[in-house]
Amino acid sequence: MTNNKHLIIQQNIHRSIISLSLPGMASSVLQTFYQLIDAFWIGKIGSPALAAIGGLSFILWAVLSLSALSSSGITTLVAQNIGASQTQRARYAAGQGMLLNTLTAILLAALVFFFQQDLYRVMGFSQIVTAYATDYMNVILLALPFAFAFIGLEAVFRGIGDTTRPMIILALAMLLNALLDPVFILGWFGFPALGIKGAALATVLAQILAVLLSLFFLKKKNFIPAVALFEKFKIDLAIIKRILSIGAPIALGGFSFSLIYVFLTNIISRFGTGAIAAIGVCHRIEGIAWFACVGYSAAAVTMVGQFVGAQKLNLAKRAAWWVNAYGVFTLLLVSLLFYFYPLQLMRIFTTDVQVIQIGAEYLKIIALFEIFLALEVIMEGVFSGLGYTLPVMLISIPVTALRVPLAWYLALVLNWGTDGIWWAIGATTFLKGLLISLLYASGFWEKKLTDIQTLKYKGEKDNDK
Repeated sequence: MTNNKHLIIQQNIHRSIISLSLPGMASSVLQTFYQLIDAFWIGKIGSPALAAIGGLSFILWAVLSLSALSSSGITTLVAQNIGASQTQRARYAAGQGMLLNTLTAILLAALVFFFQQDLYRVMGFSQIVTAYATDYMNVILLALPFAFAFIGLEAVFRGIGDTTRPMIILALAMLLNALLDPVFILGWFGFPALGIKGAALATVLAQILAVLLSLFFLKKKNFIPAVALFEKFKIDLAIIKRILSIGAPIALGGFSFSLIYVFLTNIISRFGTGAIAAIGVCHRIEGIAWFACVGYSAAAVTMVGQFVGAQKLNLAKRAAWWVNAYGVFTLLLVSLLFYFYPLQLMRIFTTDVQVIQIGAEYLKIIALFEIFLALEVIMEGVFSGLGYTLPVMLISIPVTALRVPLAWYLALVLNWGTDGIWWAIGATTFLKGLLISLLYASGFWEKKLTDIQTLKYKGEKDNDK
């Protein structure tokens, strides 16, 4: 592989932001449609099945957020080493990250399988919703290593500055999922109607395709992650520790976010199945905004990481602020859509009048705070590119946890109903985006740069090739 093709530091900043974020944004939006397609076909089964998927989204979010234990570190170390023109080191760091990725997936699949019924009780699922959730989750857990593997390989692509290939791969996987959903769920073309299990099976097959295509494209780039730096297989604890130091705060923040939503869902469930179904649909709709931010965040990780690796700190800081500016503008447009057309958006996915009404109120309230979602998510990418993610976690976890008592107070004590829950979510989104941005603007992290430079590889005999 030649470094020049993907060396972001040799490009104009604005061109880099667009070339990285647009495919990354498209990939993220595709992931949203991935979920929306499932929701559309599962909705044909009935509201209990849709409620099961809505509730499970928080558990799956928690599980998949722990993929950041490896994926965040993979992207950062690959980007920093590419910026430093050390391709061999980048492949080696990626290989160690993928080892950690696989072990994490296996452990999590086992834990969730044995404790899922307890989670459903905590979330207040009814008996029928629990039955649907169990059928879906059991299939998903069997293939969890493939879901993690694609996330890890996508992180490799981001590190080298290629967000186009993951977009193409995800589009093909989504197409396969869309084609298989009605076949497996409803029994088209003579296939047995598997119901919600069919939706899970379609998702698993799409994930397997994504992994195979990722390996194919990386092989063409001569950038298959390596677990041997000098022709010797080994588990490098020093590098894995560095990967964890970057990924653990992000993973813990994401996991805590989802765990907090388990308790928040318990509050939502007090207002009926319609409220649970509404938040499930709304989170899929809001995913358009969320994943747009993730696209910009991916650009921030790559650009900041490569600039830090090349020891060009001023350009790293300039890139960070410009990516945030692009993100805020995009989310402003999305906010207008949510605020003025909430009913129309909800009617795309359900005909239930109660679900539509509750969901429309959520979209109008959350629209007031979406630009702060952009600041929160993109700044997390900036800190990840620096390789210093702990400060973000120290703000994100306690502020997100505040949603539970605040929602309880507004919804149940002040009798605001579900609107009180939505206001609690919006207010804490505002607070997180503001505080993380102020933290970065303070510049305190510059004193840590001696600790977050490109990882040194002991025993290396030559620079790179």
